[in-house]
Amino acid sequence: MTLDFILQHMPEQLYFELPTDKWDMEIPENSPLNYEIETAFYKWNTNKAVVIIVWKWWTTQWYQNKYVTISNNLVDKHWVNVFVVENPWISRDDPELFFDCAIKFVRDKMKELWYNNLDLTVIWFSAWWHFTWRFSYKYPEIKEILLINPVLRVDFEKLKKSLNSFENKVTIIQWKRDTDYPFNPLLSQIPKAKVVVLEWVDHQFSNEWGLDLFISLPENYLSFS
Repeated sequence: MTLDFILQHMPEQLYFELPTDKWDMEIPENSPLNYEIETAFYKWNTNKAVVIIVWKWWTTQWYQNKYVTISNNLVDKHWVNVFVVENPWISRDDPELFFDCAIKFVRDKMKELWYNNLDLTVIWFSAWWHFTWRFSYKYPEIKEILLINPVLRVDFEKLKKSLNSFENKVTIIQWKRDTDYPFNPLLSQIPKAKVVVLEWVDHQFSNEWGLDLFISLPENYLSFS
């Protein structure tokens, strides 16, 4: 991707704040916690939005600007809004607060632009997909979730209950070289989920063509009807 391309497709940089008065949350003195969460907003004129929550502590661009490319592909080819949301330290200690605030921010921004009857898709990668899995059922405006590289060995019974309560479309992508692939049979307990297994791919898509493959996942496995 060239610098000219990036400069021509710069998103609007937005922020939302998390509440700081949680009495039950202990914040370590040296924590990298940032209560102001950065969001990159790629705008299109529609009630549809894709929400991408990045790997913990990474930026809204991520490795080799992969989320810039993904977002622009979705806007240019599929005519949807895209929000890329930071994933701060708090997502580990209070994931529900973080997810609720992120979805509220997206919902409020879309309504500010006069879009009602929202149609949201949420994408999350690796262990942090647990939060999308656990809390999406609370939001009827979330019509689809794409979960990449599941960590299935942790709290699966709780996760199964939450995901089976989600009434809309679920796609789960795994790869045979990931350490959690042996737990793949557990996914049969979530009959609504479409499970896609990728050959010759490890956890980080670190093979030669892995970056291009990762970038292609939203376009290949989301529905844009």
